[in-house]
Amino acid sequence: MKTKSSAKGRKLILVRTDLLEKAIKECSKQGKTMFAFTNQIFESALKAYEMETDLEEILEFYSLVKLGKNLGVAMLPSSLIDYMLETLYKLDRENLIAKAYESGLWFGKCLLLKFPEENVTEKLEGILKKYMWHSLDLTITNRGDAIQLNCISPILSEEKTHVISKFIEGAFQAFNYEVVKNSCFRGIISIEFKKSET
Repeated sequence: MKTKSSAKGRKLILVRTDLLEKAIKECSKQGKTMFAFTNQIFESALKAYEMETDLEEILEFYSLVKLGKNLGVAMLPSSLIDYMLETLYKLDRENLIAKAYESGLWFGKCLLLKFPEENVTEKLEGILKKYMWHSLDLTITNRGDAIQLNCISPILSEEKTHVISKFIEGAFQAFNYEVVKNSCFRGIISIEFKKSET
């Protein structure tokens, strides 16, 4: 029997009925008591806050990581990627750029199939910023049938800037957008797209 000094107190809290019903089903699946289940959730939420984030942001990041893995995105050290791009850019620039465009086109088509009812440009922005190239200061602005994409990163090499630019062009081609203007310099990408009439 636990003494008063060692026992952890319990409190009654109010929970929405729909959430409680889902929690009961999940407890049944996992073979946990409601007490253990709710304590696990609170502990996880508090750990997230201690890490200066929250469960919503963690879940969003996890979903992007999982999506990236499902779509074949490889996580490699940036120094290795930079070396490979620099080498290929010198040896076979034309095919490297073509491959970047082709990869972006394929990636965009995958997003369309996976998220048919969602804003795929927002999904693409999230993946580029949080999973593939997290150092990018990237903004995508919708203007009716036009989209303005701006990207700034002082650490991007000339090679990586051009490869990312072509990858993005390919992805937007899959979304049925064509390039109106592309200004691409080392560390700076500014592309204007418009909805294709075809």
